[in-house]
This record gives sequence, structure tokens and C-alpha cells, in this order.
Amino acid sequence: MKKQFSFYFIMALAVIGSSSCSIIKHDTAATYNKSIKNAPFDVVIIPGLPYDTANINPILKARMLWAKELYDKGITRHIIFSGSAVQSPYVEAVIMKLMAQAMDIPTQHTFIEDKAMHSTENVAYGIQLAHSLGFKNIAIATDPIQAIFLKKYTNDNHGHVSILPFNFNAMPFYYKAPFPDVNPVTAFVENFVPLKNREPKDLVIQD
Repeated sequence: MKKQFSFYFIMALAVIGSSSCSIIKHDTAATYNKSIKNAPFDVVIIPGLPYDTANINPILKARMLWAKELYDKGITRHIIFSGSAVQSPYVEAVIMKLMAQAMDIPTQHTFIEDKAMHSTENVAYGIQLAHSLGFKNIAIATDPIQAIFLKKYTNDNHGHVSILPFNFNAMPFYYKAPFPDVNPVTAFVENFVPLKNREPKDLVIQD
């Protein structure tokens, strides 16, 4: 499998291989139908993925197209892009904001959370930023597989936050849909060290 595919894409294949797709689709639909009742949202948080200048991760592309759809339909008023430079020397949140601008999402309605190193930090730090901006009605918008992994964490720790997974059947459309090029220079981190090579640090987050 190509390097640009994320851990979650690999996990997606594992889940699909060991479970019925119909179960995933049912869980996705149930989660979405429950959450959409709380719309419109003040803000949705979009978790990042590593950025590769040569090949855009298809799951990252799908999450961005889902963010665009949610904004255009008025399901959310604002978007927080969450993610630090984790596995590649580009800050994920900055890249996503650049993509959003190229997709005609107004920059005044998008925000950057650039500390998160993994999925639960995307949620925790994203919610922290949302609260600091005065947003109360918050959702996590992502792919169906990550939504499954985040559901228990969110229910246990952030019960007021909804989860909006996109329809699993939309993946072929998202994969083929046109996508804008961006200049990633402002997201580049000099002297970058991948997360796996860094000294572990305790995560301390206060909501």
C-alpha cells in the first residue's frame, strides 16, 4: 500500500475485511441521523491527515469535500481544521485551511488547531478551541471509520459533541471529484522530526 494512505485507511480495510459492510453503513447512518437533528452547528471539527505534495491522501480529500458540503448546505457555520505536523513536515491544519480557501470556503469562517498529534487530540484540542471562540453547538465531521473509533471517546468525554460521518458510499465520488492544488509553503516545518522519533510527552488538556 502506498505511503500516503493513513493508519485509518489501513484500519478501514481491516474493519471491512472482518465485518459486514452493511453493519458499517448502518452504524454510519444511525450516527449521522442522530447528530443531524442538532444542526445547524456553530462549528464542525475536521481531523487532519499527513500531507504529501505528490499524492493527496484520499481520506483527507474525502474529509475536505465533506467539510465543503456541510458548509455549503448550512449544516455548519464555521470549521476548525485540526492537526499538527505529525508524519510529514506540513502542518495538517494549515494545509486544510489552504485547501478550504481554494474550495471557496470563506477564510473568516475557518480556524486552525495545530497542536493535535492523533485523533483524540483532534477532538479534545478542537473542542478547546471551539469553546474559546464561543462556539457551543459542536460536531466532529469525518469519515465513517474514524467516526466509529471516536464515538466511544466522544461519548465518554465530550457528550455534548455530535459526530457527522459521511456516507461510506460517497467514497468513489470523493476519490474522483476535482480537487484544487495549493501552495504548501506556509505549512512547511523546518527541521521536522516525525512523531515516532520524538520523545513522548504527557498530554494535558483542559476543556
